[in-house]
Amino acid sequence: MEVKDLLDEALNSVQEIVEPEWKALALSKIAQVLAKIDKAKAVSLLDEAFRYLRQVKDQSWQLSVLLTIVSVVTEVDIEQALQIISNLPSETTQVFSLSDAAEKLSHKDKETALKLLKRAEQIANAIEDEDSRMEALGAVAEAFAFLEPEQALKILRRIKGSANKVATMANIASALCNFDRQTAKNLCEDAKSIVKQIGDREEKAMALDELIEVVSKLDVQQAISLTDMLPFLERKAVALSTIAQSLAQSDKGKAKELLNFAAQIAQKVHDRDRQASAWRSICVAMAFLDSEQALKWAKEIRDRDWRNWTLGDIAAVVANSSVDEALKIAYQIDDVEERSSSIADIAIVLARSDFERALSIAIKIPDPFYKVQALTELALISR
Repeated sequence: MEVKDLLDEALNSVQEIVEPEWKALALSKIAQVLAKIDKAKAVSLLDEAFRYLRQVKDQSWQLSVLLTIVSVVTEVDIEQALQIISNLPSETTQVFSLSDAAEKLSHKDKETALKLLKRAEQIANAIEDEDSRMEALGAVAEAFAFLEPEQALKILRRIKGSANKVATMANIASALCNFDRQTAKNLCEDAKSIVKQIGDREEKAMALDELIEVVSKLDVQQAISLTDMLPFLERKAVALSTIAQSLAQSDKGKAKELLNFAAQIAQKVHDRDRQASAWRSICVAMAFLDSEQALKWAKEIRDRDWRNWTLGDIAAVVANSSVDEALKIAYQIDDVEERSSSIADIAIVLARSDFERALSIAIKIPDPFYKVQALTELALISR
C-alpha cells in the first residue's frame, strides 16, 4: 500500500469509532501524517476533529484531548496553533502549550521556537498565583534547555518551592545529559541537597522519582543510593526498576539483582493498586532481560486492568526480539481495547523489518482507534 492508501484505510476506520473524543484524536493522528503530502486536506481533517471535540461533555477530558490536538496543529499550521493557544482557558495551560510547541519546533525552526518560548515566559511572569507561576516557569525553563541552556538556568534560579525546583532541575539535567554531562551532574547534586529539606512525604517522593530517573543515566550507584531516601516502598521498587532498565544493556547481572530486590520490596506493599503499579514497572524492566520471568510475575498480578496493562508493556518489549512471542503475549490480554493497543505496538515495531506482515497484522486490529494508530505509524514508516 502507498501512504495515501494507508491513510484512506485509516479514515475508513474512523467511521467505526463511536466516542467523539476518540474520533477527534484519530483524525488528528491522520492529519499529522497527511500534512506531509496534502496540507490542505490535513487542515480540513483537523477542523473536523475540533467539531467532534466540541461534543465531549467532560470538560477536563475535553481539555486534555484539545491539548493533544493542538500539539498536532503546531506541526501542521503554526499560526492556527497560536490562535488556539491564545484562547485556552488559563494562562498556565497557554504556557504549557507554547512550551510544548517550542520543543517540537526546536530541531527544525529554532527561531520560531525561541519566539514561542519568549511569549510563554511573558505569560508565565504575569500569572498572579505564585504556585501556578512557578509551575509555568518550570515548563518554560525545561523547554529552553533544548535551545538555550543558559536561559534555562537563569529561569531556574527564579523558581521557588522545593518540589517545583527539583522537578525543573531534573528535567533540565535530562536535556543536558547528552552534551553537557558535567552541568547535568551538578544540577542533580544540587537537587539532591534540596530534596533532603522537603518535609512532605508525597512531595519528596515525587521529586525523587524524577531525579532518580535522570541520575540513573549519569551515575548508577548514586541513583541506587537515592532510592533509600524514598518514603514509600512501592516508589522504591519502581525506582529500582528504572535504574535496572538503564543497566539492561551494560550490566545484565546487576540489573537482574536490582529487579529481584525490587520484587521483594513489592511483595511487602499492602495497597493492591500501589503494589500492582510497582509490579508493572518491575515486569517491564525484567522483560528486557528475561521475558519468561517477567510473564511469571505479571500473571501473579490480581487486578485485571493492571495485569492487562503489564502484559501489553511486556509484549511491546519482546516485539523487538520476537514478534511471534510478542503476539502470543498480546493475545493473553482479555480486554479488546488493551489487546488492540498491544497489537498496534507490535505492528509498528515489525514494520521496520517486515512491512507487509506488519500491515496484515494492523488491518486485523479489532479496535478501530488502535487500528488508526497503527496504520498512521505505518504510513510514516513507508514514506
